[in-house]
Amino acid sequence: MEDFYEIYNKKLLTPQKFLDFLSVVTWPLKAPVPGWSGVMQMVHEGEHPEKSGIVFLPMIDMNASDVSCIYSTMTFICSQARHYKVTPVLTFDQPLYWKAYTIIANEPQGSALKSVVLRLGPFHMEMSFLRCIGHVMKGFGLQEVLEIIYAPNAVTHMLSGKAVARATRGHMLEKSDDDDDDDHDDHDENDYAIDNNDDVDEVANKENRKQALINSTELYDRLLYGELSVEEVCEDPIVAETYTIFEKQMTAFENNRTARLWIQYSQMLEILRTFIKAERTGNWDLHLQSVYNMLPYFAAAGHNLYAKSAYVYLMTMHHLPAEHPEIFAAFQGGHHVLRRSDRYWAGLSTDLTIEQVLMRSIKTSGGMTRGRGMGETNELNG
Repeated sequence: MEDFYEIYNKKLLTPQKFLDFLSVVTWPLKAPVPGWSGVMQMVHEGEHPEKSGIVFLPMIDMNASDVSCIYSTMTFICSQARHYKVTPVLTFDQPLYWKAYTIIANEPQGSALKSVVLRLGPFHMEMSFLRCIGHVMKGFGLQEVLEIIYAPNAVTHMLSGKAVARATRGHMLEKSDDDDDDDHDDHDENDYAIDNNDDVDEVANKENRKQALINSTELYDRLLYGELSVEEVCEDPIVAETYTIFEKQMTAFENNRTARLWIQYSQMLEILRTFIKAERTGNWDLHLQSVYNMLPYFAAAGHNLYAKSAYVYLMTMHHLPAEHPEIFAAFQGGHHVLRRSDRYWAGLSTDLTIEQVLMRSIKTSGGMTRGRGMGETNELNG
């Protein structure tokens, strides 16, 4: 148990985090640039698994939440895995994950189901975390700010976690706007202090902050133009210096309750960005770290089922190297996500792939729900 906390409780300060920080703090000082996701896609390069192959298996004509359906699914997958001599890996959203976990836990030793590696659906976990953000920030003005850009009904769906892409985009815009306001406030306070000659040291500190931001922006420009790599930019001492200044400023702001609330909001968005990056790049360690960081917010927002399931999920994944070393090696190589295109920043959660491929094909014109219906022939050929 101590190893578990030692691994996931440490503060993750990686080049990826420095890059996220750089993209956020330099935004107010630059002309219009691509959003966070666009910038990450531009600058990230690396080895990755090839485009994934997706095959539909026969459908089971039962309620998906029925225990018999889950048991039948796992039994069928185990038989297929035994035929191909591989270890079966299954992904479920939270309600089905817990039922599947209970079934496997109650199976006798030697059962084929004991070989199943269960994963908690990352896409649905992201939806739950977006609901946590909406719950924590409810009544503090976030909804009103988002309604400046989006329609009120759309904002309701965004804060409830249902409109994932729109909610993510809205939160990223809100974070950028907060940083822009902070930068303008910093300039206003600087001018006021100079005019009144109140505190020379404070003025000097603000000038240092301003210069650090300018230097960081120059580095960021060189990154976007391809003159520097991500590693070169993130290892530059200017970025570390700017990050240290930023951390000190945030610590000073925590004395104010309102500022502390919005700092917490920024921290939640940092976790969200880390989680998305882990899925997009296929970074297994970053995925586990971001899930661990979500746990307190699941509990604070009353998402007790997700808090419990995510904790169990982390525990089982922690023992993966000893129990299923071949699956652990595959996950470390980026095979815990799928790719529908041959790009580095193109990883998709397995449960998101189901929504994009299977469910979309069902709902299109001529599909199962908008065509001739779902008969037994459609299900068997599905």
